[in-house]
Amino acid sequence: MAMSSHKQYRLDLDRIEASLREVKNNFEALNEELLMRREPLTDQIIGNLLEGYAYVDQLLEDRVEIFSPSGVDHILELNHLVLCGSNARVRLEYGPHLLETRRRFAAGIDEIADWYERKRHKSATRRAAGVYVLSVSQPQLFLEGNHRTGALVASYILVQEGLPPFVLTPKNAVAYFNPSTLIKYRHKEKFLDRQYYLKKYRRGLQEFLEETLDKRFRRTLRLDKDKAEAKSPPLAPA
Repeated sequence: MAMSSHKQYRLDLDRIEASLREVKNNFEALNEELLMRREPLTDQIIGNLLEGYAYVDQLLEDRVEIFSPSGVDHILELNHLVLCGSNARVRLEYGPHLLETRRRFAAGIDEIADWYERKRHKSATRRAAGVYVLSVSQPQLFLEGNHRTGALVASYILVQEGLPPFVLTPKNAVAYFNPSTLIKYRHKEKFLDRQYYLKKYRRGLQEFLEETLDKRFRRTLRLDKDKAEAKSPPLAPA
């Protein structure tokens, strides 16, 4: 009798790193096409992002639900990673900033988690786009690093449903950065922004994801059913 199996998906961290470094090497040319020039990707930014992607990968392995009451602190940890990495000395140095970030996060995450729960039956690309828009628009979920953290959270949502993660590439960078700039200056509490512009940007971002997600950045694991059902200890936020 054949042993039953099913697929699980993870992130290909080596290919993600290669793509981010390719963007870094082409950033001067990309910047010329942006609505608002951005600071170039540095080795430190890339290193912190890779720590974030690795954390997402571990969340997926542990099957952690990050929008549950017990899981939302993992979203906060993703923001800490993109800003400071996992270095304890750096985090101590930025202690007051991280404390204020936690206060801001606590004030804004319930609205996003509630929206996610209401849209749980929708497609992964719609949910990923919606969470990103709600996080990046005003008032933003974090003091800094909203775009990078939003990309990581979107990747979690996508890969959890079997899709590739969102990863910046030279080909998709302009189409990602320009709408993100527009989203940043719209306000969730203004009626026209929420009912027209943010919905428009959410639909646009959903289409962007559906058209550009790349299977190169996703690893497929085929597991025995019995082994897949045995859960490893869940990851605890730092």
